[in-house]
Amino acid sequence: MKLKRPDFESGRLLLIDCEERTLAALHKSLQRLGITAVALTGDAPVALDNCFAAVVELEHFASPRTLRQLGSAGVPLIALSAHETLSHIQRAIELGATALLNKPITQGSVYTTLMMAIGLQQRLASERDERLALQQRLASAPLLAQALARLMVEHGIDETAAYERLRLLSMRLGRSMDSLCSDMANDRPETSGIGTRGMR
Repeated sequence: MKLKRPDFESGRLLLIDCEERTLAALHKSLQRLGITAVALTGDAPVALDNCFAAVVELEHFASPRTLRQLGSAGVPLIALSAHETLSHIQRAIELGATALLNKPITQGSVYTTLMMAIGLQQRLASERDERLALQQRLASAPLLAQALARLMVEHGIDETAAYERLRLLSMRLGRSMDSLCSDMANDRPETSGIGTRGMR
C-alpha cells in the first residue's frame, strides 16, 4: 500500500496537553516543516476538520474525551514522552497511539515519527476495510451456495455454468451477486432472468 502524504499546507496537527517547553520545541520544528499546529489542553473543544494527526504528551495527559474523538475519526495519534520505558509504551498503546516520539525533539524525529504514525494508521484502516469485505463475503457464502445449487437443479447444469449464469446476470443488471442471491433466496421476481430464457 502506497503511503498517502497528508496535506501539510492546508491541514493541521493537534498538540494535546503539551507543556510550554515541549510546545516551543515542537513549534520550532514544525514551522521549518511548513506544518501548522494547534495546541489544546484539558479536553478543550476542537474541530477535527483538516486534522491529519495529533501529538499528546503522556506525562501531562488530561484530555480523554478529545482522544476518543480522534480515535472515532481515525486521526493518527503520536505519544510524546521523555521516557521510553515499558510502562510508557503500554500507556501509549492504551491511548491508541500508533507511534512514539521521544525527547529531545528534533525536526528529523518529528517528521519521521509523524509519517510513521500516518502510514501505520492508513495500513490499519486498509486492513480493517479488507477484513469487513471478507466478513461480508463469508456471510453471503451460504446464499451463493443455495443459489448455485438451485440453478444446477432447475436447469441441469454444473456449478461452473451456474456461477457463470449468475455472474452474467449480475453484470447485465448492474447489481452485486450477493443481492441477486438474496433475492433468489426470497423468491423475488427480480431474479426471474436467471432462468435459461432470461440469459439468452
